Amino acid sequence: MRTLCTLQVADLVRRYDALGADIRRLVGDTKEVSLIEDETGLRMWCPLILGDGEFYRQLSAHNPWYYATEKREYDVAARYLGGDELLEVGCGEGYFSAWVRQAHYTGLELSEHAVAAAQGRGLNVLREDFVAYAQEHSASYDRVCSFQVLEHLPAPADYFMAAHRVLRAGGLLITAVPAEDSYLGCQHDDCLNAPPHHVSRWTDACLKRYPESFGFELHDLVHLPVEQGHAQRLIHAFVSRTLLRPSSRPLGLLEKLQRRAVVSLLRSLPAETPIPEDFFIPGHTVLAVHRRA
Repeated sequence: MRTLCTLQVADLVRRYDALGADIRRLVGDTKEVSLIEDETGLRMWCPLILGDGEFYRQLSAHNPWYYATEKREYDVAARYLGGDELLEVGCGEGYFSAWVRQAHYTGLELSEHAVAAAQGRGLNVLREDFVAYAQEHSASYDRVCSFQVLEHLPAPADYFMAAHRVLRAGGLLITAVPAEDSYLGCQHDDCLNAPPHHVSRWTDACLKRYPESFGFELHDLVHLPVEQGHAQRLIHAFVSRTLLRPSSRPLGLLEKLQRRAVVSLLRSLPAETPIPEDFFIPGHTVLAVHRRA
């Protein structure tokens, strides 16, 4: 075990306040949280602080971008679809179902509001816990997928064990998570990648190694490029990683002024700064495809 970084909870409270989410009732008397990496490479925040329904309601109410109806990872995941039975875990209102018309789609979701909305559109979405559902549906699916779900779960092992149970032999588990091997890994202070929003972080090495213990082998790993509109987050990571870190040698006055000017210029760029598609930079999301042994 090793500690990668520690954040002050008071700072998280202020950052979430700016996003319209009050986390005081969730953090209680906790003063700080630490990102711990275990021997498998899995990175978890300790102590464990989880978001509840009210937390996510506040985030979505104050930030219209929070629940996107279309995601680039949907297009990538659709390439791996096949067979007759597809299960989506944490499906929200079932937006991914539009990409899988050829399959028999079942979605699992815990939000009562999201389930009602999905069922109102005629989708087969159930308000059930994945682990409990898996106990009753062994070897029932050819594909299991989840998008931006795993990093919210307090027990990742339960996710992979349940997926192994519901998948048929040779079936695929398609999992999209925030990519730690991208600019996100440089931003330890990003509140949306910290508790109570995210409780784990996933490197490429961990996405390969960790699921092996639960009967999976890595079939493919796809990094999506930086999304348009994420330019400010990329710039912030670049500034923090390269321009604001301590120099290996003392800087002269001119160098300090030049560096300050560059930082100021980069931070002044608008969030919608275009990022050329052919200039590939690993973005927010990595999609891992595992095959059930």
